[in-house]
Parts: sequence; structure tokens; C-alpha cells
Amino acid sequence: MKLFICHFPGCTYKTEDRSKIEFHHIIPRELWPRLNQNVTLTLCPTHHRLIYHPESTSGPHSIQSKDSLSIDGIYKTNKGYAVIYKDINDQEITEWFDD
Repeated sequence: MKLFICHFPGCTYKTEDRSKIEFHHIIPRELWPRLNQNVTLTLCPTHHRLIYHPESTSGPHSIQSKDSLSIDGIYKTNKGYAVIYKDINDQEITEWFDD
């Protein structure tokens, strides 16, 4: 069975139940097909609502709060991948994940 994890920094949420995890499109649907619309990260419902995308003009990802993070990039590494986030103060946060 596949294990789904929340990719929000510091979150330890894990589930095998697909219905209890959400898939976040790195490029919001409203901006398709400008960029690759099929790149997603899994996030728990609580943290999915905290992802901010500066180009979104409507919906939950257009709202920035003190707890919001924007996804600056996803990069393959020799052990898996890294996700680069930025907080409201433009500070970078990097999380590393195994494949």
C-alpha cells in the first residue's frame, strides 16, 4: 500500500488513505497551460490551505497569511528531492524527501 505524506515543512502527517490527503498543483489551475500543470505535492488538508501562490487571483492560494508558504521550487537530488519554500518574510525553507 502507498504511503502519502504531507510535504509542508515540519509536518509529520502520513496516511495510506488516499481520501485523507490532498494533491497541490505547483502551478495553480487558473494559470494552466502556461507551465507544467501536472506537477503535484501531497499535503494534509490543514497545510494545503496555507500554500500561497503570488500569481493566483482567486481561491485559497491567493490568500497570504502570517503562516503561509509559497513553493519556490522542487529539485531532484541524489537521494530524492528537495522542496524550497519561502515564508511571508521571503526567508527560504528547504525540506528534503526520500524517493
